[in-house]
Amino acid sequence: MQQNKSVNESLNKSLQTSSDPITARQLLKVLAFGLLLALMLVAAGILLNPGKWFSAGLIKDRNARYAEITTVPRDTIDIYNIGNSLAMVGISPMDLWHEEGYTSFNLCKGASKTSEAYYLLKHGLSYQHPDLIMIESNMMLRSDEPLTDLQTALSEFFQYHFPFCRYHNLWQAIGSKPSIREYYMGYLISEHIMPYTGDTDYLEPTQERKKIEYLSTYYMDRILKLCEENDIKVVFYSLCSPKCYDTARLNSIGDYARSRGLTYIDLNQNWREIGIDWSHDTRDEGDHLNEYGVAKVTKYMGEYLRKNYDLTDHRGDKAYSSWDTKYSAYLDTMLKMEGMSYYMLEGDEIYD
Repeated sequence: MQQNKSVNESLNKSLQTSSDPITARQLLKVLAFGLLLALMLVAAGILLNPGKWFSAGLIKDRNARYAEITTVPRDTIDIYNIGNSLAMVGISPMDLWHEEGYTSFNLCKGASKTSEAYYLLKHGLSYQHPDLIMIESNMMLRSDEPLTDLQTALSEFFQYHFPFCRYHNLWQAIGSKPSIREYYMGYLISEHIMPYTGDTDYLEPTQERKKIEYLSTYYMDRILKLCEENDIKVVFYSLCSPKCYDTARLNSIGDYARSRGLTYIDLNQNWREIGIDWSHDTRDEGDHLNEYGVAKVTKYMGEYLRKNYDLTDHRGDKAYSSWDTKYSAYLDTMLKMEGMSYYMLEGDEIYD
């Protein structure tokens, strides 16, 4: 009985307390918390303006294109070029503008996996609605252990939905020296020459296939689904690279493209037609092209797009006059970069 009485007294006391009016001290605590939360949101808003940080030269890592696309006027891009570093430094948006009048952007990451490309494309589609997406295939072959690939996919998921996770360390850039890199719609000029001295007939006949891991296929399928949902045409292609491709790899890529009904262009089969000079047109012994090789590939792909797709030539359109201005700056930068790369000038990662 005594125990029940004690319980009842405690319950009555609790009910009485809960019905008491909020004290001034409690109200002050609530207001202080609200003010602190508001200040944190304002600070986060400033921090999470990646375009501002990019324009200040303080983002130059793998998130550079993620930030750069936020600085481009909305709905002015005809073509997204997506993939890893092969795509990122393999086609020049400025040359494509000069040759064909198409507006394009290299929405890429160095060493990108398909999961990273998927979320980067989702991000890009919130700013632009291109008519065409060019997908470079090598990222399908970029994989680690299954658990590591899953961790990458989960990390990209959270960074996409919670951008603070992607840019949480931007505060470290405060007070640092701005980058000297000049990005041209996702493209960085490199005129550095390191010849490829291996066998130029690197595509030996074989029926072998390189295994493409499940997550690579899964996220590439999601990329294609995104394009379908947004009524965007797709060109699937493989850049010419003796270091990245062999016949077994290209067999698997070709199988995937055919199984999805994709338009597929393998530039490894056409490098002679393109005019690639492996003693001059590569920056790193046959891995990636330099500016000289890029100009040739861009011209080849531009002609293909003109013949096969109904894309708009914006040259002469006053609404796109900024592209002419940017192209002039691009030519000036090429003069300054003769024989050089930003890696050589800054000593940082070579393809970011």
